[in-house]
Amino acid sequence: MILEKIILNKKKVQEQIDLLLKYKDEYFVKLNLKMCSGISGFELKNYDNFISSLVHGIKNQKKIIERYKQQYSEYFNLWRKNQCRLKMWNIMHLKILKHNLKLIQLDEQIQLDEHVQKSFFKKR
Repeated sequence: MILEKIILNKKKVQEQIDLLLKYKDEYFVKLNLKMCSGISGFELKNYDNFISSLVHGIKNQKKIIERYKQQYSEYFNLWRKNQCRLKMWNIMHLKILKHNLKLIQLDEQIQLDEHVQKSFFKKR
């Protein structure tokens, strides 16, 4: 359940990164067209600020994805470790069940042997 949420959140963040990259590319094209036709310093500053904020947002989103990858890795390793423990406990449980079954069979065999011995001595 937790791993599914991490994967889902990672996908959402990746979609946001893709959208920000698309905006950045569009604004670079617009900036290039403006620069070819002439642009004022104020407009250039606005484009620069906006593109810088997009680049900053992209970096932040990539950091978030890295955290999700790290969380996923940690949870996956924990899950794998717990699966090993579960397997070990299942094996031990089966061994205990087999041992108990052998004890029961041994007890029944002892009772049967005692019964046979009593029968044998009664006949004599």
